[in-house]
Amino acid sequence: MINQSKSSVQFSALGDLVNALKTENYVLAVDQAHKFVFAEDEFERYAFWDENYYTRNCIAHNESFELILLCWQAGQKTANHCHNGQECWVKVISGEFEEEMYVLNEATDKLTYTETKHVSQHEVTSVDDHTVFHTLRNTSSSRAMSLHLYMKPIERCRYIDEESKELRTAVMNYYSVNGEKC
Repeated sequence: MINQSKSSVQFSALGDLVNALKTENYVLAVDQAHKFVFAEDEFERYAFWDENYYTRNCIAHNESFELILLCWQAGQKTANHCHNGQECWVKVISGEFEEEMYVLNEATDKLTYTETKHVSQHEVTSVDDHTVFHTLRNTSSSRAMSLHLYMKPIERCRYIDEESKELRTAVMNYYSVNGEKC
């Protein structure tokens, strides 16, 4: 159970994380979530899969945050994208991911590759710089899940179109909200 004191927030389940976020205990919630091992069955209600593309399943959101479960088939990946200045925290619930990082030269709209990270089950990665673009790919031989926390919901994001290599803007949509398919 969550103690409402901001100095002693603890949680032991997904519901407690959502409650901590809703009571605006962001720093401590993220700190605890780094250490916490979520049971995969906590996400059954929110897990929807698609053969052609990873799914974005909203667990909770308000004007201050957005908590989303992404469900991935083997090999699925994101476009190379940014978060429009919003801090993003990702925890791998199941599977293995490869994250390629790039920095945008805002004068030329060109990306420069910086590094590749490998992120495994229970590990966390984050992005908090508006010039950082990244792509995530499920490198597992089976399905995978990742939990994404954005500090302010992202309604649009910039991405690199794979065919034209041009910088574009996409409207962000959910596959499901609160366990109900859209």
